[in-house]
Amino acid sequence: MSEFRLHPLFEKELAALEKRRMRYFRESLSGFQRLCEVHFNPINPEMRINPGKLHRVMQFNDGAIWKTELAVIKSGLRPNQYPRIWFFVSGVKIVFLCVADHVNNYRDAETDKIAIKRAKDFY
Repeated sequence: MSEFRLHPLFEKELAALEKRRMRYFRESLSGFQRLCEVHFNPINPEMRINPGKLHRVMQFNDGAIWKTELAVIKSGLRPNQYPRIWFFVSGVKIVFLCVADHVNNYRDAETDKIAIKRAKDFY
């Protein structure tokens, strides 16, 4: 069983997104967590997330930071507008670090740096 955590600043970003237009973000995140439990299982992993949608940002000795696009149900967004989430995986621990959306033009390079900084709180 995986242990999921939300970085405190991720929770603030999540609240801001929900307030604007993505009321079902938490439900979508919950579905993604179920996929992660199988995909990142340290004992018996099974490929559940399309490799084209999952990108490793940085590898550490004991884990890695990943980013992916999260399909948000009932949002009316097209696939190229889905928010991107950054998360840290280490054994059974999965920590959601950052979220960025198309309104802010994602800023991937900046958000990668923020995710690395936030991941250091957990390893």
